[in-house]
Amino acid sequence: MEPTLLIGGTADKVWDSRIAASLRHDVLEVPSADHGLELADDAAGLVEVLGQVVSRLDRFIGSLGG
Repeated sequence: MEPTLLIGGTADKVWDSRIAASLRHDVLEVPSADHGLELADDAAGLVEVLGQVVSRLDRFIGSLGG
């Protein structure tokens, strides 16, 4: 199985936490984030979410060794 990072938000209608967890991939689930990983009426929270995503991507890419 190839390394895979799944990122989704709990307010996204197509995101399913149970399925993501069952796939045994690396998962970043963002509470209250929609499909675009945005938080309703929370610009400061969006900046925090983007920071989390970039940090997780950095760790994930670093773990690939290359």
